[in-house]
Amino acid sequence: MKIKKMQDFLKNNNIDIALFYALSNSIDINMYYFTGYRGKGCLIIPKNAVPFLLVPLMEYERAQKSSRIKVIKWEKEKKLFEAAALCLKRDKIRKIGICYSSFTLAAYKSLRKFFRKRKFRDITKHIIQIRKIKTEKEISLVRKSAEITSTVLEECIKKFNKLKTEKDVEAFLHKETINKGCTLAFPPIVASGSSSSMPHCDPKKVKLKKGFCIIDFGVVYRGYHSDITRTIHIGRPVKKEAGYYSMLLDVQEAVIGCISPGKKCKDIYEKAVHLLKDCSKNFTHGLGHGIGLQIHELPNLTPNSEDIIMDNMAFTVEPGIYFPGKFGIRIEDDILVAKNKVEVLTKVPKKLIIKGR
Repeated sequence: MKIKKMQDFLKNNNIDIALFYALSNSIDINMYYFTGYRGKGCLIIPKNAVPFLLVPLMEYERAQKSSRIKVIKWEKEKKLFEAAALCLKRDKIRKIGICYSSFTLAAYKSLRKFFRKRKFRDITKHIIQIRKIKTEKEISLVRKSAEITSTVLEECIKKFNKLKTEKDVEAFLHKETINKGCTLAFPPIVASGSSSSMPHCDPKKVKLKKGFCIIDFGVVYRGYHSDITRTIHIGRPVKKEAGYYSMLLDVQEAVIGCISPGKKCKDIYEKAVHLLKDCSKNFTHGLGHGIGLQIHELPNLTPNSEDIIMDNMAFTVEPGIYFPGKFGIRIEDDILVAKNKVEVLTKVPKKLIIKGR
């Protein structure tokens, strides 16, 4: 299905092949998306022929075990794009689709050297559009990723009183993520006290401060990302603080309740702004983003987004309010839209959690 969508695009746009590559010190997300292979190599998807993966001898066995498509060895004395050009020498290649954002200048120069007199077209935007609709397999992986993220964060919350600093919380999340056989989706955000007023604040080796503490965290499971935020209160909250939290939770749940296939993402964002009322000026970021092979994908729930909610999309909903120098609150969950239903994938309770200090 993924390959067919790519080939349909190539045919409709008069592009002869799509070419993706990865060097030994990098992973190409799109090559992995189409093949299941992570490693050095070059993926060729012709518009009218069988795609193939070109890999060095040392990666051949691994590629055969992981790749969903035909694997070919390239001779080590040949450069990667030279070997690709030789494989395609009998084909009439006039136009090549590549992802400009994935190419270094050196790689692009090498590509042009071995594919002389060809035209190149950037296909990045189309690949992103393909990837925003998840397959059943991808949905199962995103769901599992969200499940593990939820489990790790719940364990952290249970043991929160034993953790003394923001760095202790970060270290706990990291350790438990590794214990679950995953990696971190991004460096966790742990921001306590007045630091919580900054949406992206790095954890510090300082004692956890009284007041709100934002924990924003996610894991990568078999390549697929998840993302969750919960806000804990250290010490007893005053009535005003509890009121702000309750209001934000109501907004998040109302926004999730209005999501359905066909809805414009910018309208969902505007719904959140409307519900936040006077606090909308303290909402300083987008409402959500897609998740998948990358932590930020389509759709974008932002004021200028052109995205529309469709079946088999996975994305976050994360309203937040921030009062500079005082405190901030954010609540984030991963959402799946499938079979015309909306499912919250992250299962950590959202009632305000109060921890003693």
